[in-house]
Amino acid sequence: MCILKSSSTHLLIILSLFLFLIYASEAAPTYTSHACTDRSFYLPNTTFQTNLNLLLSSLVSNATLHDGFYRTTISLGAPGEVKGLFLCRGDVTPSGCHDCVAAATKKITQFCTNQTESIIWYDECMLRYSNNSRLNDVVPRFNLFNVQSVPESDHSQFNKILVSTLNDAKQEALNSGKNFATKEANVTSSMKLYTLAQCTPELSTSLCTMCFESAISAIPNCCDGKQGAQSLLPGCNVRYELYPFYNVSSVSTQPQFFSPSSGIKYSSLINFLLLGCLRKR
Repeated sequence: MCILKSSSTHLLIILSLFLFLIYASEAAPTYTSHACTDRSFYLPNTTFQTNLNLLLSSLVSNATLHDGFYRTTISLGAPGEVKGLFLCRGDVTPSGCHDCVAAATKKITQFCTNQTESIIWYDECMLRYSNNSRLNDVVPRFNLFNVQSVPESDHSQFNKILVSTLNDAKQEALNSGKNFATKEANVTSSMKLYTLAQCTPELSTSLCTMCFESAISAIPNCCDGKQGAQSLLPGCNVRYELYPFYNVSSVSTQPQFFSPSSGIKYSSLINFLLLGCLRKR
């Protein structure tokens, strides 16, 4: 029995509820780290604060419109120009990207009160702003790792496969057009490695390569044999875990979007429901 009514109003209500349930199921963004990267401060109620508030608002309002990356500059009056950007992880949906950017804009001003340059990382996105004419892509860098280590008997094999897989992810990201890639590899019959590499789309291949190499080279020194780690830079990041920390089905199927302001494309399923109901009318 078809649940859709002949009324177009009922149809719209059901489709809206369907999409709402999809978006509501997404987990809240996970905070990772932040850096207040400048020692200069702005005074309250100044042009810079006004511009910063406008910039953060603009980043949130554009978080579903630009395929996971957006950069802008606000300059209403001088001095006080501020530029900023966000980058969402390549497998995150537009609605998930919006939620992460919205959370980041709130937290970054709490963590870095009155600072003219700051950056914040979540698992799902990165957001930054600065009053500098050029944003630095390789400083600062944060290395985070899981306190648990792989078994000593698997240590050598694990490190060998890890380096190879991270480099494969780097190269695939550079060739992807979106500067984003994930790679998986079996370390043993019971241990699977998941890796990710992402660079901001505006950077050239040479700059992304330099950023990736800096990130990957940090892993052996900070995180030798650890079950998971990530190297976070302003222009790129790499991560590995022994569990799927990204949406494996999403990155393997490369889903399309309805429109720049919508979420995952579920039109095939919706069309199936509509067609079935129309046949029963």
